[in-house]
Amino acid sequence: MEIGTGRCWAEVDLGLLQDNCRELHSLIPPGCLLMNVLKADAYGHGALPVARALTAIFPKDWIGVACLSEALELRAAGIQQEILILGWTPAEEAPLLAKYNITQALISAAYTEELALKAAAANVTVQCHVKLDTGMNRIGYPCDESSFADSAELVAKAYRTPHLQAGGIFTHFSSAYGRMPEDEAYTAMQFRRFMKMCQALEQQGIKPGLRHCCSSAASVNSPEYALDMCRVGTALYGHLAESEKIRPANLKTIMAWKARVAAIHSVPQGAAISYNRMAVSEKDMVLAVITAGDADGYFRQLTNLGRIRIRGHVCPVVGRVCMDMFMVDVTDYPDVTAGDEALLLGTDDEDTVPCEWLFEPLGLGTSAVTCNIRPRVPRIYKSR
Repeated sequence: MEIGTGRCWAEVDLGLLQDNCRELHSLIPPGCLLMNVLKADAYGHGALPVARALTAIFPKDWIGVACLSEALELRAAGIQQEILILGWTPAEEAPLLAKYNITQALISAAYTEELALKAAAANVTVQCHVKLDTGMNRIGYPCDESSFADSAELVAKAYRTPHLQAGGIFTHFSSAYGRMPEDEAYTAMQFRRFMKMCQALEQQGIKPGLRHCCSSAASVNSPEYALDMCRVGTALYGHLAESEKIRPANLKTIMAWKARVAAIHSVPQGAAISYNRMAVSEKDMVLAVITAGDADGYFRQLTNLGRIRIRGHVCPVVGRVCMDMFMVDVTDYPDVTAGDEALLLGTDDEDTVPCEWLFEPLGLGTSAVTCNIRPRVPRIYKSR
């Protein structure tokens, strides 16, 4: 038994990660860059190993993170790729942004002004990308019809602001994962608003710089929106669901989350199983105890809803998921024994547990699953 595989662990295949990155590059126009989104510890896969694997094959690609601490962790580890903080950073951190060559999103006119003041006070220049709100209604300069003219002036002002160097502009599609005609129409509307702002800048003699709109789904399905760079997260890690793909994309899940069968025991008909008696056996049953629980990131809400695989068999969760264990029904599988590996997520040999088995019953997004796998679950990295 390898170190770290005794109870609950996750195997991350960096070779498959690189294959996914190559596949995504093949789906977008030649010369278009990728921004590999490594926020939340690379969606739970490990930001540093993922960054090193990707920079080895496409060193000109960018990295996207959510906050300054994530960017600084990468810089401290020697990662030299361009990094964009996609969200808010305290303006007083302008000296750190400049010192470590970290690009900051300009999320509003007020924030731009504040960041410029702090940069000027420190006599530094901060690299920036301007964020446009084309319909997400979260952060960014608003680009709806009623506010477009005012925003166009403010965005142009941001490009001309001393101590800020705007080298790009971007937006975020709210509905690119949807497949309905109204979703596609909304994405198209957002793209038109984005391009209108870029054209307004060019008419004033301002070069927008790197333009990027596409998330994972848009990068795969809508290469006509690719422009200069595409931001990929879920697709990079192989978790873009088949239902979200319009174009074929050979993307493999890079993580296999595993645990052990701790024990096998029989329960009679009518037995209450786990906390709060949330399951009662309708027949004589055989249960396997799995060495993972909600403290490892296996959602408690998967009580009586989850499914895993053991020796290729699909085994449903029975009873409430505990902090460190849960039970599955193996009544029909006498070959299952204590010590067997249990596959909770991903692919191992011929067995697969798709991410949908975990997030669809709970109404969650894909990223919630891997981001929720806790630090006490060791990551074991494989490379070619």
